[in-house]
Amino acid sequence: MTVSDVVVVGAGFAGLSAAHALVGAGLRTIVLEARDRVGGRVLTRVLPDGTQLDLGGQWVGPTQRHMQRLIAEYGLETYPTPEYGRPILDYGGTRPDRRPDEIVALLDRLDDLSRQIFPERPWDHPRAQEWDTLTLAAWLSTQNAPDTAVRYVGRVIAGGLLSCDAGEVSLLDTLFYVTSGGGTTALLDTVGGAQAYRVGSGAQRLAERLAADLPEGTIRLEEPVRRIVHSPTGAHVETDHGVHPARHVIVAIPPSLAGRIDYSPSLPAQRDALTQRMPAGYALKVHAIYAAPFWRDRGLSGLSTSDSGILTETVDNTPPGSPRAVLTAFAYGIDAHALRRHDPAQRRHLVLDRLAELFGEDARAPEDFIEFDWCDEPWTRGCFSAHPTLGTWTAYGPALRPPIGALHWAGTETASTWNGYFDGAVESGLRAAAEIAPDHRH
Repeated sequence: MTVSDVVVVGAGFAGLSAAHALVGAGLRTIVLEARDRVGGRVLTRVLPDGTQLDLGGQWVGPTQRHMQRLIAEYGLETYPTPEYGRPILDYGGTRPDRRPDEIVALLDRLDDLSRQIFPERPWDHPRAQEWDTLTLAAWLSTQNAPDTAVRYVGRVIAGGLLSCDAGEVSLLDTLFYVTSGGGTTALLDTVGGAQAYRVGSGAQRLAERLAADLPEGTIRLEEPVRRIVHSPTGAHVETDHGVHPARHVIVAIPPSLAGRIDYSPSLPAQRDALTQRMPAGYALKVHAIYAAPFWRDRGLSGLSTSDSGILTETVDNTPPGSPRAVLTAFAYGIDAHALRRHDPAQRRHLVLDRLAELFGEDARAPEDFIEFDWCDEPWTRGCFSAHPTLGTWTAYGPALRPPIGALHWAGTETASTWNGYFDGAVESGLRAAAEIAPDHRH
């Protein structure tokens, strides 16, 4: 039986980046992927008429250096997020032309606090325990801000960034995430921010190019890992199709999935408890497909954020030259839970009602309505990414990245920069590979 130098579990951006670095270091590497495709939480679908949708992650920003490097290496084109008119800020029943001062003040306070956090060690801050047991919602309620501003910031930060509810996420995790991405402006903005560009051929195309660039036979699809028998000197990775012995294993899948693998011996208590306390987010993303981008004719960009209503955000997701227009909407927190309790027809009705309130009656009559719920995906179980529950950073955070014998950990949730994004996934894969082949860092 051939012994690999490294078995990588998962063929998302983290696993593929790790595999590239390891192969480049001359190490015999295989990648085991449970799905029938590569890409992890990216999935590009092209409708019969050529309309392209990114059902999962889709954006890259100018300061995400790993993604910028890969896009340039593979010669892929990008295009800016469309902004052909003014955005809508639905705020307390009004539509101000800019963010009100009270929103800016709250975001500035989050930025100021986030600069005190070391993203590699958020648990080291002197007030870490206090902030790790205080929810973002509770902190916002102490800031002497209007209820509308508190509600709006809670929705766009906890929902739009962390894909959960402001009453679920700790202030410490919020501050870590904000500093990891370079501040609220970089995280929330389109121009110059995290939502600046999309890959012209779809985000999944980059993952496919990375996979195709690996030696033939490196990637094994439809081979979920069930059990890892490990020691300080090696491991045996067991799948439905056989056993793969290796000197090292990189587990590059979301925490909730990593926790479902049977480890023998069991993981140390701190690492095991951490995995149990990092549930996946539960954002819901839907796409309404129209014959034309009617909102542009009304001077609207398709971008919207709201302090209330079933949808927190919308965006014009129409690629250049697309045969039809795409308006994409996001629901978070209790609104995402509420939508999932309805059947598809009622869910569609509720979403289109809200789009009509925002953009006019034409929004009620799309030619297609596409939803793809990552919470239903057995090899994902949620999106955008996972986040520690209250108290988890300070109690278990130090166990997030250190190897355990032959086992190494990757995935965007383990990144200290651009955590939760493609770039964080690539960073994590390169870090895990460097733990094994330290002379090959990017």
